Amino acid sequence: MKKSYKLITASIFTASVVFAQQQQIIPCFSDEATKSYFAAHPEEKARYEREMQNAALSNEYINQRGNGHNQVSNSTFTTVDTIPVVFHILHQGGPENVPNSYVYQALAEVNRVHTKTIPDTAQIDVHFKGVSGANNYVFQLATKDPNGNCTNGIIRHFDANTNWDQTQTPFPYTWDRTKYLNIYIVKNICSGQPCPATSSSGGIIVGYTYLPGTVPAQLDAVVYNYQFMTGTNARSMAHEFGHWLGLSHTFGMTNSAGGSTCTTANDDKLSTNPPAVACVGVTDDTPMYQGAFSTCPASTPNACDPSNTANVQNIMDYSSCPKNFTNGQITRMHNIMNSTTASRSNVISAANKIATGVRYPQVCIPTPYFHPSARIVCSGAIVTFSDSSENAKTTSYNWSFPGGTFVAGYTATDSMPRVTYATPGTYAVSYTASTTAGGAAVTESSCIKVVSSTASYNTAFVEGFETATVPGTDWSVSHTPSSGVDWTVTNSTAASGSKSIMIDNFSNVPGDTSILVSPTFNLAAIGSPVLTFKMSYQQKATTNVDKLQIYSSIDCGATWNSRFGRSGAALQPSTVTGQSSSLFVPTPSQFVTYTVNIGPIASSTNAMFRFVFYADPTSPGNELYMDDINIYNSTVGIKDIETMVGLEIYPNPSSSNVNVVFNLAEKHNISINVVDLLGRVVETVPSQNYPSGQTLITIGNKAYQSGVYFINMDIDGQHISKKIIIQ
Repeated sequence: MKKSYKLITASIFTASVVFAQQQQIIPCFSDEATKSYFAAHPEEKARYEREMQNAALSNEYINQRGNGHNQVSNSTFTTVDTIPVVFHILHQGGPENVPNSYVYQALAEVNRVHTKTIPDTAQIDVHFKGVSGANNYVFQLATKDPNGNCTNGIIRHFDANTNWDQTQTPFPYTWDRTKYLNIYIVKNICSGQPCPATSSSGGIIVGYTYLPGTVPAQLDAVVYNYQFMTGTNARSMAHEFGHWLGLSHTFGMTNSAGGSTCTTANDDKLSTNPPAVACVGVTDDTPMYQGAFSTCPASTPNACDPSNTANVQNIMDYSSCPKNFTNGQITRMHNIMNSTTASRSNVISAANKIATGVRYPQVCIPTPYFHPSARIVCSGAIVTFSDSSENAKTTSYNWSFPGGTFVAGYTATDSMPRVTYATPGTYAVSYTASTTAGGAAVTESSCIKVVSSTASYNTAFVEGFETATVPGTDWSVSHTPSSGVDWTVTNSTAASGSKSIMIDNFSNVPGDTSILVSPTFNLAAIGSPVLTFKMSYQQKATTNVDKLQIYSSIDCGATWNSRFGRSGAALQPSTVTGQSSSLFVPTPSQFVTYTVNIGPIASSTNAMFRFVFYADPTSPGNELYMDDINIYNSTVGIKDIETMVGLEIYPNPSSSNVNVVFNLAEKHNISINVVDLLGRVVETVPSQNYPSGQTLITIGNKAYQSGVYFINMDIDGQHISKKIIIQ
């Protein structure tokens, strides 16, 4: 199914990459949201109307000449002026936590658009070349925060609101809007539906903001989807900044660009004399028209104003070829920035440029931080590392990759080095970020996990955590933020045996993400593979929205696809009743078996899985436990194996020896080992082929101390673990 990209808000623009997709057009929420806000706050409506008049945002805004089509007289803004900006990156440790390079790329493209230095200005429609110009506002990262402290203008916030609800108020991190343009980078933007959208028709919202003066200070910011920050996609951000500077869409403040019907709404109010008859005779430099949606139609007379050509390439349209602002739009942006509306004039004042450090920038020592392009890779794959330091913009770099090899042409002092790892294992990375003021270093001891391109397991797999070490040879863990909790093996309860794996969510950090990564499996060799696991969990309160999600990867962790998910009340199994503020320790009967559909990757020869627990971003619930993570041929099954071999173990408990009896209908290869609670092997029966018929093997011939042990049997590659007690 094709994705749809939803265009919604006080201002939304989709970049060229979006237009290749099927779109869903919905009514624009900006007008409705503004009307709703004003209905609830009539005093705010009165205030806004006064500010509009003061800022000359009425039809008298442009001094229009009527002696030619697409001709508007205006001042020429040749002097470059600077607007201080700050990026707030909201993330939960995923790809939305973009490296600093994404911010630099986005701002570079935005500034090229606003200074008319993009390389394709030569392609501007001939009808508009004479009236398109350079806005000459440039957007520069602040080097001083509101308290005068060091910053590089890029602030990272570990926050579940990266799934951003458009109706959310106020914005939590906004710096003084009289000094900075605030930009929120988020993973998803949603309105009137779950976020992220669960419906295939949900679409993707690229970004939004409000026109100056429509909302109070804490809402005066741009919210933007992280996926649209590189290349020409960043022209979407230039569009959003246009709204922040006071521009409407060229087709009017509506979300129905590309419609077949022309109305008086299809106007950006740059005309001094709106025609008595809708859509006829407008002679401003952004003529009325319906707008273009995800297309770039040729220059033809437009239906709204047959006497004028449609300005399809305008940055404030929804076309797939945004290239220009017009002189009329530029005049409006400069008028608003020199007005008291929303304190815009203070933002560009000389005093504020000094206060925010865009003039006479302070040089500080960076707080080092970096991004690898992937944390789990196949051996031989290339990993790219990017600087994401805070506090100051890094100007020199020094990297160390023990066990890694630089790709040809890259060195330890590159800003974005590329490295390969030939041997499977877990590797540390060290990084020093510096400026002329000095440098600081950071080391991440378990940064990169390199996985063999050959699967670790070629047969069915049973994990009861009786002997497994986590992290260990098979299982790895990670979490964010660093103050949260990891998956850990516990002997406090189990679905079977004496151990399970758990998240100590009872004392967890709100918003923590804990990841458990499996070994790799050759699913194609298993037959009809199925993944099952047993889980138990309890909420502290009905409002808890903890979440368990299971993902699969068939490319050594480069990409992951969701296979299973439960959250909130649905995460608590039916065997557990009510909520409890006391520490939850389930009985074996309170574990429930869940099945994960892995049929879509059944042919994979190198699959892996990750179990991700997301703690409630406000108040985490109680403990969560998992046990008996099994991957097996669904046509056989784990229980069926016991039946197939006629397995019996007796006596149990025993004061001496224990008999293991199996009755085979045909030949099978079987091996046995016995381990204690610490996972130490105390007895082994070597692998061999056993003929059909009954076989009895006696274990316990060695002197066992009293306690609990586990008999681990491997039957043609499928595993069974049974508990025994020696008295």
